[in-house]
Amino acid sequence: MSSRRAVLSAARLNHFHLGTSQSLISAFSTTTRTTSPSTRCLRQYSTAPQSQSHSRPVKKSRKIPIFITTAILGGTIYYFSSPSKPTLLNSETFIPYTITSREAISPTSFIFTISPHIPNPSLPYLTPSTSSWRYPLWSVEFKQPQVQIARHYTPLPPQSSEDPTDGSLRFYVRAIGGGEMSTYLSRLGVGHDVWLRGPHVGFDVTARLGAMDKVVFLAGGTGVVPAMQVAKAVLEKNPDAQVNLLWAIRKREELQRVNSPVRRPSWWQFWVTNSSEPVELHSHLQDPSPIAKQLRDMKTTYGQRLRIQVAIDEEQTQFREADLQNAISGAQDRRLLANRSITGSGCRLHDSALLELTSEFETPAGSDDCKCGHGAGKNLFMVSGPDGFIAHYAGPKRWLGGQQVQGPMGGKAAQLQRRSPKLADDWLVLKL
Repeated sequence: MSSRRAVLSAARLNHFHLGTSQSLISAFSTTTRTTSPSTRCLRQYSTAPQSQSHSRPVKKSRKIPIFITTAILGGTIYYFSSPSKPTLLNSETFIPYTITSREAISPTSFIFTISPHIPNPSLPYLTPSTSSWRYPLWSVEFKQPQVQIARHYTPLPPQSSEDPTDGSLRFYVRAIGGGEMSTYLSRLGVGHDVWLRGPHVGFDVTARLGAMDKVVFLAGGTGVVPAMQVAKAVLEKNPDAQVNLLWAIRKREELQRVNSPVRRPSWWQFWVTNSSEPVELHSHLQDPSPIAKQLRDMKTTYGQRLRIQVAIDEEQTQFREADLQNAISGAQDRRLLANRSITGSGCRLHDSALLELTSEFETPAGSDDCKCGHGAGKNLFMVSGPDGFIAHYAGPKRWLGGQQVQGPMGGKAAQLQRRSPKLADDWLVLKL
């Protein structure tokens, strides 16, 4: 009897729960009919058939491909309408080159060769349709990407066995303590990339020479490279030209390979007969360093028209005022007398006063740039090397308007001019 009552009670309880649930559902349905439109929309969305419940997500997903299509279309239009990124050497952007060879000269100096990623025979520093360099003096900038600085380096003139139309360039670099760029370059080996911008045209040497044909070039260390550029340009253009190159170096290994101590061969005596005087480099120099080998080859090519003297710091030799006087006196030309009265004043190329405010990077001279008349010109005394070297021999360069300019003549050159005033009329002093 008690179990029957229990079953009956359970059935009544289930009936009560069912009734209660139906009442709640009915109440909820009644409530949704009187809610706000936004709530009604939510209900309709949630209670719509399955085929309709996906209508809003489908509409939403259509925005994604439209956005992607728009982005691709816009990028394509920008790519084809904007200028393409340069891939060849130019003066505005840095272009990658790869180091293809490296020759050690000393523990701190070396020569390395670089080649462009994309070769092109129409290079901006070559005369069109030839393998000759367009400019007598020019350089490029190297970028140090880690600290974002750039420095000018002058490429070596091509050797007789080289064809410059492949775009390869060679550089003589010496790592200087505290020098960000030279230290960076000294750590790079074959296969590494470097970044170049240029060319940057230097002094128009041949235009300043005009009818004259004498150059005395005083170079310190790696400053011998622009001297080699100038010598090649001047001697090839004029068969009567003469270049006297005075090269000051720190150690003998910049000139000759120094091996372990052995008995000195007989040719060594040529270099040590008088340790207090600079010595002359002849075409028969033995065991030359890579840079001296190219100098020796140039001496063989040009003979007596190219004279090369060397002073070595560690052997207590240096170029004194008498050496400079002898170099200049040996290059006097009778034609100077005919041009002295008309050369100089007011001329961008030949006026020493105007030169003081001139940067070494200039636009190549045009036919109307010389105001001195036909046949005018001046012989050139040029100095290249570290800042202290230039200041000692020709006075320091100065900064003006964000660029380095020549500044007034000073140093040994100014002393020479005071002793021989005619040098101011006959010669121009150029600092590189």
